[in-house]
Amino acid sequence: MRELQATSYDSSVYKDENLLYKNKLIDPVTLKKNLTYLWGKDSDMFPLHTMTEGQGALKSVKPTKLNDTQYTWDVMGRMKDTSRVVGLVNTSLTKPGIAFQPFEMIFEDNWIHEQYGAISPDGLSQIRINSEPQFISAKQWKAWVVLKTTDPNAYVAVDNFIAGKAWAQTATSVAASKSDGTHSNAMLPGKWTNQFGFFRYSQEIAGNIANKVLNIQFDLDGGGTTNMWMPFQMKTFEMSNRKLNEERLWFDEYNRNSAGEITLKDPKTGEPIPHGAGVKSILKAVNNYDTYSVLTKAKLDSTVKSVFNNRVDDTPMEIVLYTGMGGAEMFHNAIMNDAASNTYYQALGDNVISGGEYLTYGKYFRQYKTIDGKLITVKTVNLFDHGSRANMQRANGDIYNGYPHDSYTLVFLDQSKSDNGERNIMMVAEEGREYITGIYKGMSPIPGVWGKLPSSSESFLGTRQDIAAYEVMGSGGIAITNPTTSFWLDFART
Repeated sequence: MRELQATSYDSSVYKDENLLYKNKLIDPVTLKKNLTYLWGKDSDMFPLHTMTEGQGALKSVKPTKLNDTQYTWDVMGRMKDTSRVVGLVNTSLTKPGIAFQPFEMIFEDNWIHEQYGAISPDGLSQIRINSEPQFISAKQWKAWVVLKTTDPNAYVAVDNFIAGKAWAQTATSVAASKSDGTHSNAMLPGKWTNQFGFFRYSQEIAGNIANKVLNIQFDLDGGGTTNMWMPFQMKTFEMSNRKLNEERLWFDEYNRNSAGEITLKDPKTGEPIPHGAGVKSILKAVNNYDTYSVLTKAKLDSTVKSVFNNRVDDTPMEIVLYTGMGGAEMFHNAIMNDAASNTYYQALGDNVISGGEYLTYGKYFRQYKTIDGKLITVKTVNLFDHGSRANMQRANGDIYNGYPHDSYTLVFLDQSKSDNGERNIMMVAEEGREYITGIYKGMSPIPGVWGKLPSSSESFLGTRQDIAAYEVMGSGGIAITNPTTSFWLDFART
């Protein structure tokens, strides 16, 4: 077989009949009238739009003032019950606490108050705080403590006082009579902020292209086919816009400085151009980001644990691992290698090899169950294989084992509902400008696929030229209420 006509691209401002003639789309009848999608359909290109808009997880925000696209939400982290040590006041002590002798130690804060207990990092010693911690300097509070033991030869190993080691708080202990009251701590909600950005796309046409019929049939989104050019043109227009918006939700970066200013400005109007943090930036902000070169089960385990163990409520978690085909292969190979190292050959063979006269070799791991029964499901999406970034990597030769580097991206997303019933991951947009369209009418006939103009505007022209334009404007950003339960792994080829 040979290629008779390559897929072509046109970046000219106005789309008219010359585009169709130039690309030989208006000519005598050909044998097959159905367009063949050589690169496949794009149904898996928009995972974030699908999980938010598609599931009704779209939250509209009313701006508090002009050009303010920020939104905030309250967060409550895990309860604090540890305090890190700075060291001993008397650094010459080799057996702190021996013979029931009190000693002074320095903590980074005064979280563990007088009369509370604490357990050493090695888990072998328990102490009682005998004095209220006294402030020395920034991140230094000293307190008298005593070892809780009946053995006069017991002491706390000095390794427990290495700076940065965390001690766990334990319950208070007081005498049966004449005891004094103690202090308690408070934990208050925090607040995070992000913002959404705006997008605008235009489809401009000229002449009578709105009424042109082609020799190729195109599939319609709602079913059926058409020979009209504009329905197909609008489909590719919307698909292209949606792909760019999808990538923005994954990779965009927050662009307000510490003073709350947006330095990116429209050179024509001087108006600020806001960008919100995408998924990658959000997860990097909470240090849930890492790189890998070869995925192993150990790396998978450590990532999974960091995701699941950060939930502070009892809501069932729905963790989906989004990746490309390269990442899916890495995931499968990590499980296979671990299974092989445990000599599960027979069990794997019975499941991987099938068939009768002709054998079929190939079944692949796409799920992973943790020891407490939680399930992670692998979802391959075209975005990481055929998005703009992936196509750029192909063009630049950034390929590993046949796939672009983005194909090996592993993103663990917690799609659960929170305690208040809202999804952890939502689309956020400005109220009233979530997605709006308009038509700039000239002398060119308006395609039916653009929709009907209001009767009052049918005879009013926006320009004297033989052009028309379909305008799209909207706002949107991704919001992850609790980003600590998701994780991003980037591929770093060694």
